[in-house]
Amino acid sequence: MLSLCAGANAQEVCPWLTQGTAAALMGGSVSANVHVSVGEGTCEFSRGAGGDHAGAAMGSSLHMKIVVTNLPPKECVTGERLTGVGEDAVLCRMDSEGEHRETIRGRVRATYFLLTLIAKETSTTDKGSLRRSLEQAAEEVAGNLF
Repeated sequence: MLSLCAGANAQEVCPWLTQGTAAALMGGSVSANVHVSVGEGTCEFSRGAGGDHAGAAMGSSLHMKIVVTNLPPKECVTGERLTGVGEDAVLCRMDSEGEHRETIRGRVRATYFLLTLIAKETSTTDKGSLRRSLEQAAEEVAGNLF
């Protein structure tokens, strides 16, 4: 009997956020890069200038990175407190040279998560929708960690 799966390479899937959900939150198709090992790892989703994905405005790009670890991250230690997103969740923001960065840091039991959304060439009106997208992604990640 022939094996139909021989030679097929399965794309690794992010256990905390699907590529489809990331695409919906980021407003168009995304590329994914996943590195996961025994409940820890990173998932990165990109849309826009660097990846030439349809739906991104000319010159703009979005990049979302999810880090799940058993050690507390050093980033975003203090910031705006968030409720309903795991435990001890905070939001941090930073703008510099055409780049807007929002980060949510939280915890579910003994597992920490850090989500960062980086947008290049954004307008002030985009920042509110970026925050909502990041919060929705953080709620998904925290829910999948329970």
